[in-house]
Amino acid sequence: MSEKKFAGTRVEVNGQIVAKLTSFTHSLEVEEADVTGLGDTVEGGGVFRQKFIAASVGETVSMEGIALLEDDGQSELKRVSELGQEAVIKHTDASGSGYALTGFFTTYEEEGSVSEGIYTFSGEFRVNTKLIIDEGGADVGE
Repeated sequence: MSEKKFAGTRVEVNGQIVAKLTSFTHSLEVEEADVTGLGDTVEGGGVFRQKFIAASVGETVSMEGIALLEDDGQSELKRVSELGQEAVIKHTDASGSGYALTGFFTTYEEEGSVSEGIYTFSGEFRVNTKLIIDEGGADVGE
């Protein structure tokens, strides 16, 4: 089995390619609900055997990069963040496979320091819907 390479990763915000990304994280979090009932006991004892079910799935995206003044993708990312607008992030790997994620940015930050000598940016994105993109770049559904 070959590993998936980060080089060649492409991220777009509303169709604009975001340049100079240094980190991209796509996270899933499953919330659970305790459904333990009176009959859910450990054999031979008077204690409960807890049972849980998945109650909800949440997705987020985090990204970081080197800030560029005149990059269309970074400008679009900042614009939709400032306005709280819904956006579409397309994230594909070198093969062209990936996801089209619709949602909104919950945080956007630019940071610079004398020791680093450059500005960086970061953003957190809440995913509400997700479409799979096949190797040819077509949206094929979830």
